[in-house]
Amino acid sequence: MAEAKLSTTLGGVCKITVHHDLPPDVLAMVMLIEDKQFRKDQFYSLEELEERSREAGFICFLYSLDGKPLAYDLGYNDEEKDIFFSDSSATVIERKGVGAILSVLEILYCFENGYKAINIMCEEIDQSGRRLKEYWGKFGYRVTKIDEKAHFVDMRLDLTSELVKSLGKKYIG
Repeated sequence: MAEAKLSTTLGGVCKITVHHDLPPDVLAMVMLIEDKQFRKDQFYSLEELEERSREAGFICFLYSLDGKPLAYDLGYNDEEKDIFFSDSSATVIERKGVGAILSVLEILYCFENGYKAINIMCEEIDQSGRRLKEYWGKFGYRVTKIDEKAHFVDMRLDLTSELVKSLGKKYIG
């Protein structure tokens, strides 16, 4: 359903693939997206991405349109039991629902796999001027910690069946 919705919205053939490791071709696609979307101080190196792919519970959702990689979302088990850490996500296509749909797919995946919550850490405002604390808040994430000096925010989404159903219906259909 997510692929169909994005294909219609963006006028091309959407493909969303799920990976539990980062083989060289997928790793190259993730790095290509990162290079386009992140400042160099926030860019993961090849080694850092490979290290994250070895974390327990690792998953990467990769979105492509007409065969071109345009977005990803990845995470793994948090240090807390039954908690998922959503580490990184990026999309080359802004404000068309791609990021929201990938986020909801991650939320659905976590709920279906028995996670009780999802933790994220983000900037309050990113390099494009987006207010990330507010963006994640619309999915139901709440602030758990603010680092005033670094302008980073820790947030948590407690997973309930009602929330997951609501987000799925709203963003995917």
